[in-house]
Amino acid sequence: MKKVSRFFVVFYILAVAIAYYIILPPMNWHAPEFWEFAVFTLGPALVILILYSFAKRNIQLNGDNFVNNLFHRNRMQQVHLTKEDQLWAKVNKLCIVVLVVIFLFPFVSFALSSRLLHAKEYAQRIDVKDVGFNEIPEVDFTKTPIIDRDSSVRLGDKVMGNMTEWVSQFDVSNEYTQISYKDSVYRVTPLTYNGFIKYFKNRKEGIPAYITVDSTNGKTKLVKLKDLGLDGMKYVPSAYFNKKLTRHLRFSYPFEIFGSPSFEIDEKGHPWYICTTYTYKGVGNKKKVTGAIFLDPITGKSKKYDAGKIPKWADRVYPESMIVQELDDNGSLKNGFFNSVIGQDGVIVTSEGYNYLEKDGDIWLYTGITSANADESNIGFVLVNMRTHEAMRIKTAGANETSAMKSAESEVKNYGYQSTFPLLINIKGNPVYLMSLKDNGLIKMYATVSATDYQKVATVYSDEGLDALVKKTLNVLGTSDEISEESLKSATIKVSDVQRLNVEGNTLYYILADDGNAYKIAFSTKYENQLAFLKAGDTLKIRYIDADGVKTIKSIEEEKSVK
Repeated sequence: MKKVSRFFVVFYILAVAIAYYIILPPMNWHAPEFWEFAVFTLGPALVILILYSFAKRNIQLNGDNFVNNLFHRNRMQQVHLTKEDQLWAKVNKLCIVVLVVIFLFPFVSFALSSRLLHAKEYAQRIDVKDVGFNEIPEVDFTKTPIIDRDSSVRLGDKVMGNMTEWVSQFDVSNEYTQISYKDSVYRVTPLTYNGFIKYFKNRKEGIPAYITVDSTNGKTKLVKLKDLGLDGMKYVPSAYFNKKLTRHLRFSYPFEIFGSPSFEIDEKGHPWYICTTYTYKGVGNKKKVTGAIFLDPITGKSKKYDAGKIPKWADRVYPESMIVQELDDNGSLKNGFFNSVIGQDGVIVTSEGYNYLEKDGDIWLYTGITSANADESNIGFVLVNMRTHEAMRIKTAGANETSAMKSAESEVKNYGYQSTFPLLINIKGNPVYLMSLKDNGLIKMYATVSATDYQKVATVYSDEGLDALVKKTLNVLGTSDEISEESLKSATIKVSDVQRLNVEGNTLYYILADDGNAYKIAFSTKYENQLAFLKAGDTLKIRYIDADGVKTIKSIEEEKSVK
C-alpha cells in the first residue's frame, strides 16, 4: 500500500510540474490564472485525500455519524479514535478548508474589489487633463501614420514572398506594432518559425530578420539581422521548449503578472520584446501597470523597469485595450456605479475605435469621446501616451468617426471604396479627420473630413499625394494654406472662356482671360451669383495668388458685368 501511495505522490508531482511547464501561471495571488491553476491541479488531489481519509477512518457517509466524525463534535465517540484516525481527521478538515478557499476566495475577492463598491476609485485610475486643440501639433506627413495595419500586413506579406530562400522556412508575425522610429512612424513585425519541424531545422541560427513598414508612405523593408552585425533571435513566441519567449520570461520572473510581449526595435534597429507587468486590486480587478520587462530575443537577457522609468525609445507599454477601458471607467463611473447603468447623468464613453498619433517622439493612442446615448457626434477627443500614461482631453464638439467615415465614402460611392478608421490631425488650426479609402484592401484615395462639420469633405487620389489633399482641404474649409494679405494680387479680367469640371464631387471653374492668363476657383456659395452663369465677355474684379505657375482666385470683389 505504501508503494502505491508513493507512486501516486510521485505521479502527482510530475503531473503538476508538466502542467506548470505548459500553462505557466504567475505565482501571484492577484492573478486569476494562479487560482485557476490551483483549482486544476490542487482541487483533484484534495478531493482524493478527503475520500481516502474517509476510507481510512471507515466513516459512514450519511446522517449524524458523518457530521460528528467530521467535526469531532461527539466527544464520547472521539475517545475511541486511534492516533491515526485523529491524524486523518485533521487532514480531512484541512483539505476541506483548502478546497473551499481555492474555490471561493477568488470570487469573494473579485466581488469585494469590483466597480460596484469602488466606482470612483476606478474612475480615477487615469488622470485626464483638459487641454486646447493646439496641443495637437500641425500635421507633418513625415510623421503621420496614413498606412493602416491591414495595408501594412499586405505589404509585409508581399516583401516576404520575394524572399525565396526563407518563404518556406518562416512566416510573418501578425504583430505589426506601431512605433516611433528615426523621427518617423513605422510598423514593425518579426518573422516566425513555420511549424515544429522548421523550428528544429533553424533553431541554432534563430529568426534571421524582421520587417519594417513606413506608415507614412508604405515603403517596406526586410531587415536582416546579420546586416546589423547581430545573430538571429532565439527567444521568440514561436519557439518551443525553454526558448519559447513566454516560458523563458516565466522562469525568470515566476511571481510577475505580465501580458502578451510586444515586438519593438530601438533607434539602432536592435530587436526587443517589451512585456508589460501588472498587478490587480484583489483578484483580477482594476488592472494596473507596474512596469515592463525588456527582453533581448538574441541573447535571452532581460531587465525589468518600473513604471515611469521606461526608456524613451520604447513606445507600447500601456496596451490599447487597457487604455480604452480606463477611459470608459473615467467617463462613466465618476458619479457612481448605479449612475453609469441607470441614470447615466454626465456619462461619456470612448468611440468605436482608435488610432495612433506621433507626438514628441512618442506614440499616442487617439480616440473620440461621446455621450452614453451613442449619437452621431463626439464631444471631444482623448490622447494617451502609450509609454508614460499621460492623458489629454480636447473638448472639440463635432461628428464622430463613424459619421466621418460614411461621409468620406459617400463622396466616392460610385467606386464603392471603404474608409479606414480616421486619424485626427491639425491643419492650420482646424481639427480634421484623415483617412484612406480602399478597394479590396488597396489604398486608392485619401480623404479629409472636417471634425466640426462632416459635410466638408476633400478627396484626392493616392498618387496625387497628401500635400495636394491639404490644399484641397483648406479650400473646402474656406481657409488658405500659404496666403497672407501681402501675397494676394488684384486684377480686373475679361472672361474669354470658362470651363466647369467636377473633380471628386467638387466643382472647379477654369477661367481663360482675354489677355491669355488662366485662373481657377472652387465653387462656393459665397460667390454663387458671380459664378453660376459666368460666360465669355463677363468682367470680374478678383484677388488671386500666383503660386507654382497656377493662378488661383481667392476672392471676387465685384459683381460681374454682362456684356
